[in-house]
Amino acid sequence: MKKTAWVAGASGLVGGHLMSQLCEHEAYDRVIAFVRSPSDAPWSKHSKTEQWPVDYANLNALQPESEAHDLFCALGTTRKRTPDPIVYRRIDVDYPNDFARLGLKQNARFYGVVSAHGANPKSLSSYLRMKGEMESGLESLNYSHLAIARPGMLKGDRGEFRMLEKVGEVFTDRLPGNYRTIHASDVAAALIHAANESSAAFTVIASKAMQGARKKSRDA
Repeated sequence: MKKTAWVAGASGLVGGHLMSQLCEHEAYDRVIAFVRSPSDAPWSKHSKTEQWPVDYANLNALQPESEAHDLFCALGTTRKRTPDPIVYRRIDVDYPNDFARLGLKQNARFYGVVSAHGANPKSLSSYLRMKGEMESGLESLNYSHLAIARPGMLKGDRGEFRMLEKVGEVFTDRLPGNYRTIHASDVAAALIHAANESSAAFTVIASKAMQGARKKSRDA
């Protein structure tokens, strides 16, 4: 039986790669993008794709007509885009958990989420602390399989130029293990692999383990 995938944050860097790769994957015949407004990204033209404009602040009002099988969440923001700490927390902590709860109502079994290397609810970094709190909330839910991807600094085409990130990549590309820059397409591929090839109830995917995941999926 073919599966239905939901993707939250489909318009973002990792979310866009999730959409494209899920549309290519033989296990799925429906790939539903949760978006704030319709996207004209290349993945939007694929025959498997559906776009559901949603208000993340009111996900409970959404009443899907069919089951979901696998959920993928790549929601997140930045301090520059969201200077209000209350709104920042809502996007990075509350919305991923609300999305997960909605999926459970539709009998979803897999939830894959993009977190961050170093995520810890006790971290001194507010960013890593929020990611850790988001993870803890998800762990308390009753998913048959929860996969948490913890990438280091992401690279890929964001559609905008970020000077500090480009400068940082020159340095972090040379770092070892989990501190090395990782391409967003590898993160997406690792989560899709976990959804279809792993039977573990709970999986944390380290950044270094995701390196080259996209190439591996193409060669498989």
